Amino acid sequence: MSDLENLCIRVTKVYDWVTRQVDKDYTFNGKTGLADLAFTCNGTPNNDPCALIDDGEDFFVSVVPTDSEGNVIPLDEIECREVGTRKDIFVEELGIELQLVKIKKQGFFSVELREDENGPVVCVSEPVPFCIFERFLLCAPEGTDVKCHIYDFFGTGVVCCNNGDFLDLALTLTICQSVQAEAEVKLEVEGRLCKPREDIAAPIVERVCPDITYPPQCPEIFPPDH
Repeated sequence: MSDLENLCIRVTKVYDWVTRQVDKDYTFNGKTGLADLAFTCNGTPNNDPCALIDDGEDFFVSVVPTDSEGNVIPLDEIECREVGTRKDIFVEELGIELQLVKIKKQGFFSVELREDENGPVVCVSEPVPFCIFERFLLCAPEGTDVKCHIYDFFGTGVVCCNNGDFLDLALTLTICQSVQAEAEVKLEVEGRLCKPREDIAAPIVERVCPDITYPPQCPEIFPPDH
């Protein structure tokens, strides 16, 4: 006789799960941009990093997530959460009603400069704020919670100098996020490991951009008949 018995378990059921990469560009120009970054180089605050390299040389640019004081924080402490209210959207190509969910990511990052890709940090900036707003189409009916998790956070960029003076810093911040809708349920189930599905591009629900219009023509005279 089997020692197994039927069990009822309480679990968190995943109703939907997607991953998405988001990129945000930043440019810090001239004296104002340098002041906003407020680099500390080799322990000296408010320094111009371009004074540390020769013409023709470049810094390796990276970023780290921080709090507002500039302390490095782990990825799970970066704010990523649902905001606003959900809206039901019927997706014709799938023949199903989904929910339009709004997600906000907010926090700070510091820019780090290295003379060698794997070398020590030469300059580090003051915390730079970021706030990113996105929309997702999810199976997230009433009663589910939408959870967002950032699993990678990095940046790449370039510092432009001229004769030892700072011109600008161009940077792309990249955030990799996992978003899922879930609810607590009671189940008796056999299962297997699952993976996130392909992301669905959210349709434009509220029209923002006006239609492109053209001045009326005079077809009676132009273009001429040939």
